[in-house]
Amino acid sequence: MSSARHDPFRLLVRIFAWGGLAGLAALTLVDRGATRMYATPWMWLLVGVAAIPPGIFLLRLFAPARMLRLPSPGWSALAVAVIAVPLVSALLSPYRGPSLLAVGVPLAAACLFFLLSDWLAEDASHRLCLEQIFAAAAAANAIVSAILWLVDLASLSHTELFSSAVFLRRNAHPLGHSNYTAGLMLLGLPWLARLTWSLRGSLRSAAIFATGLTLLNLFISGSRGGLIGLAALGVAGVAVARLGWKRFLLVAGGAVALAALLAVANPRVRSLVGPTDPLQEPNLSTVQRTAMLDAGLMMGRDRPLLGWGPNTTPLAYPRYRHALDGGAENVLQLHSTPLQLWAETGAAGVLTALLLAGLVALNWHRSPVAVTTLAGYGAFALTDHQLDVPAFAAAIAVLAACLAGPSARPASVVSRLNLGLIILVVAGAIALLGARDRTPALNAEALQLARDPAQRDRAVALLSQSLALNPDQEIAHFNLGWLLLVPEPAKAEAHFRAAAHLVPDKGGVYFGLGLARLNQGNRAGAARALALECVNEPLFLASPWWNVPEVAALREPATKEYEHVLAPWIPTPKTSNPWVEKQAALLRSLAPRLGQVSPGPEINYRRERIGYPVLMRNQDIGIPVDLYDVREDPRFPASVPFPLPSKGWLPSPRLLKLLDDPVP
Repeated sequence: MSSARHDPFRLLVRIFAWGGLAGLAALTLVDRGATRMYATPWMWLLVGVAAIPPGIFLLRLFAPARMLRLPSPGWSALAVAVIAVPLVSALLSPYRGPSLLAVGVPLAAACLFFLLSDWLAEDASHRLCLEQIFAAAAAANAIVSAILWLVDLASLSHTELFSSAVFLRRNAHPLGHSNYTAGLMLLGLPWLARLTWSLRGSLRSAAIFATGLTLLNLFISGSRGGLIGLAALGVAGVAVARLGWKRFLLVAGGAVALAALLAVANPRVRSLVGPTDPLQEPNLSTVQRTAMLDAGLMMGRDRPLLGWGPNTTPLAYPRYRHALDGGAENVLQLHSTPLQLWAETGAAGVLTALLLAGLVALNWHRSPVAVTTLAGYGAFALTDHQLDVPAFAAAIAVLAACLAGPSARPASVVSRLNLGLIILVVAGAIALLGARDRTPALNAEALQLARDPAQRDRAVALLSQSLALNPDQEIAHFNLGWLLLVPEPAKAEAHFRAAAHLVPDKGGVYFGLGLARLNQGNRAGAARALALECVNEPLFLASPWWNVPEVAALREPATKEYEHVLAPWIPTPKTSNPWVEKQAALLRSLAPRLGQVSPGPEINYRRERIGYPVLMRNQDIGIPVDLYDVREDPRFPASVPFPLPSKGWLPSPRLLKLLDDPVP
């Protein structure tokens, strides 16, 4: 009889293990799980799922009926680094509280890796069981993803169903974003393909079906990186099969050709990878990714050793937004795992990733299918970052455990004590020092209260408190400016300028700045600000706000400023942008239209910040609504002889230079 049967914790461990697996499945398969997990009660499920692997590992360390076997020293060092680097980075981060909460996922992944390595060393049959669970999870992901995408198609018309519009409806299920879909499919595809090759009969038919669904989901995700990962899967799979160089070239070329064919077949991907006309508007996705690359490099450059802390990109990114040519006002992640590691954990995080890559390359023979999966997903990870989502962190831990070999001897008492101490210290730091960022809740409450004029002072106090905690918040500066516009216009001007220096292409910020200057008697400065609003958001040229007498009185000086700021630039090789110069020339021709509002009904609304709760990883707050009343003339765009450029067409550094230039 095995001594493991006398382990008093064996039943408890099994209950926790299956409970953790069920919780992980729920967080993955529930629709929009990657963002839902930051809302109550799903947040508590996330905490439970992250706490189970460390808890089980502590039981194995301190009450082992069967001596624990650790993986080989290189792999053990890697797992310790996966825990230690994020912890130290978070402790030294300017955003320590929320960053420490993010350490829970790598801690859980490292502990899961240790547990699986020990479990695989216990019995050879466990490897087959683990592979079956992984393949079953891949099939479940593929089926749920396809079903939810088909439900989405129900909203399309009959004509759209039989057109390319079907493929433009990117599959964002089940986690909530199409890039997550691509990542899940890449992780599951090699395992399902191997089952298709090895099984027979009805089981083989089921594996073929699941493999086909996985490929379909990957295709309809519309992810460029997903197709790059697919090509990498094919090349790596052929390489580990050792078919000879002629067959390698043939099959690898076929895999690359398949990925290229899928790229051409998908309308969205085809439009992104084709040649571009320099006089055409830049692709929004390309602009955003370029901005993220620039910001990530600068973030890591400023804190090169340990970065800004895990999951702090949405908090640190606003510091760099003013230096970027465009892109989103803020981002959840930088769409590149190496770049994300550099920005958030510095050189220490990048070296940890390189250590993983080296160990995978040295141990590929232990599990060819695992190394193939990691090769494909690694290529995809160059274009996205997903390791903060438990499903992906767990998958990497499983794949690493399949490649890691156990050490020759059971772990010594010293090794077990050291590992236990590390886990207890990390868990204690998370529990005692980890905390949600307070500013999103303060901002959301303030904007809700500000709808009632009687609560204005309370709203001002909450936004001021929020800025005291973190001054790099455009949302707080922008809305505080509107609240202070009449009673304290000088302070309002300062907040509008701060908002503009955080998000230079924010719609309404220059209009607010102009009103603040007007309320202080600075008509020249007000005219410059109104001109900048027209330049940044061309729809403002005919905004009904120009019918307000005090604003209308500034039409003539604002027109002169408008012509001045759009005067032809002398571009340098670094600043030359044919499309931008073309838009500036077109907008100069609209100078006589500035302030002319056609008669008839107007469009009036306030902008909602739909993505703010996701960015702040706090889905319990409501969607904030800005205090700026947007007023638009719906007839103006139709009367313009050319399409108006969208808001923010002018690169941010140019906007800020125009803002900071002295006003005559």
